[in-house]
Amino acid sequence: MAAHTEAQIRRAIKPLLTVYGELNTSEVKNLLHTVLEFSEEDNIPSATRNEVLIIQRIGNIVAHQTETIKIYDEGFILDKNFRPAKFSLINPISQAVIQPAEVTTIKEKTRRFIARKVDWEKARDRNNEIGDQGEEFVLEFEIDRLIETLVIDRTNATQNVQHLSRLQGDGLGYDISSINDDGSPRYIEVKTTSGGFNQPFYMSKNERHFFEEYGDSAFIYRVYNFNRETRRGDVRIITQTELFSNFNFDTITWQVTPK
Repeated sequence: MAAHTEAQIRRAIKPLLTVYGELNTSEVKNLLHTVLEFSEEDNIPSATRNEVLIIQRIGNIVAHQTETIKIYDEGFILDKNFRPAKFSLINPISQAVIQPAEVTTIKEKTRRFIARKVDWEKARDRNNEIGDQGEEFVLEFEIDRLIETLVIDRTNATQNVQHLSRLQGDGLGYDISSINDDGSPRYIEVKTTSGGFNQPFYMSKNERHFFEEYGDSAFIYRVYNFNRETRRGDVRIITQTELFSNFNFDTITWQVTPK
């Protein structure tokens, strides 16, 4: 694997900001490994700084920016008025920076949902092929939803849909981040079965806790009648309110079924 370029690093910063709202340069350096797998070339020590090359390239993004404040196509603003410089998530609808109160809320919640590479309660879902295929299907489904509802092009829609379970592991409590019609964050947990809608799906304690915390921002995308050959199925979007009102939870088997 070759060394990651500054452009690739910028694209990886967006998923971090989707989770944290805003980060300074030092925080980005500490968290980048959660969204990028460093190559051997990335990990070569810098000849000029006491850090590896990929971490130095994060600093280079800041150093190479000639403007004090710059909006990047990747969906964030880099503000060099701060020391260290601050990366802030942009609301893609209004092109405004996510407000400080909202950032604080995001960070307080995120502390309880630190990504990790293995969630054994969820392994029964993630270890089979249909779960991965279902997430890929929903990724495209959600991009198409944004194109239709927000009347934006595919490039903008794709930039606002992130497959975070692939980037950061399963510990966050959801699989895909997107945006609502007003540009606020939408957190999507995908549940896929080859059977009908009433077939049970599994939901870990961490996932349920996430839905309790995030309320109306969290959604189940229930994929059913999924065909592994065509990699397509039916989708029903379930809100947090519907999930806790209309479904039964078995805390021993972790099965979730409609009432």
